[in-house]
Amino acid sequence: KQHGVLGSARKAFSLVNRMAKNRYYRWAKIPQYSNPTNLEIAQIERDLLKLGVLIHDYAPRAEDFSAFQAAHYFPLDYHGGIDGSVWDEKLLEHWIAAERLGLRNYQPADTYVDVAAGNSPWAKALRDRFDISAYAIDLGEVGATYKDLPFYRTENATATTFSDASVNGASLQCAYEMFMRDDDTNLLKEFARILKPGGKVVLVPLYMHTHYCAYATSEFYGKGYADGCAKEYVCYDWGGIPSARFYDAEQLKKRVLTSIERLGMRYQLFALRNKTDFGKGIYCHFILEFTK
Repeated sequence: KQHGVLGSARKAFSLVNRMAKNRYYRWAKIPQYSNPTNLEIAQIERDLLKLGVLIHDYAPRAEDFSAFQAAHYFPLDYHGGIDGSVWDEKLLEHWIAAERLGLRNYQPADTYVDVAAGNSPWAKALRDRFDISAYAIDLGEVGATYKDLPFYRTENATATTFSDASVNGASLQCAYEMFMRDDDTNLLKEFARILKPGGKVVLVPLYMHTHYCAYATSEFYGKGYADGCAKEYVCYDWGGIPSARFYDAEQLKKRVLTSIERLGMRYQLFALRNKTDFGKGIYCHFILEFTK
């Protein structure tokens, strides 16, 4: 009897082991996503220039960013904490957005929207520090910290509750790539509706690659979330991402830049030239802003 139990256990272990190996080899054949190298980023810039897309050099002062960090707009445990791998990057994205929008010059009645904010403290910090009408919107449910604050809202950014021509500025920090299928262009249409004349949006970073592609985390890979003409990769570094989009020069111009112009807005594309001045792990390179 003991021998029978042991034999069954061995058979079960062998089956589990084979299944694990099969899963490994199945996933091993799937192309894994890699960020563009510096040489590839240079190629992307050349591809953009060939299409007539002007790239503006952007090299803000590191001293000003240090002052922003010292002002403690974000808690020390934000995005993995001050010693985490993306602390400097995440603060840099918000600082760049604030600088490009000129949030310090906003008046109390001026409206700013943090799009796809999650449960970021940014909107509350702006209200507390600058006394402006800042809002945070996201598809996800508002967390316990901010659920009682009316300026934290659960809503679709492509169909918001903001009135026509009511918003002075908006930004997306590490978020535009998550707008799947046609929601990248649907979002542009919504901005064209809600922005005041002269209102501006900043997308930071604007993720790009040498070819049009997207990655999904393993639980979503191959389930139809990526565009059909985009090469799909798997990413094991994160979880819960159905699809993250990376434009090449052609698709950026076709899907985004041309759409911006057709909607009566104008754009500027920037390249961050001094990223090594801002801390460890800075990967922001392209920044897109557009104005109504």
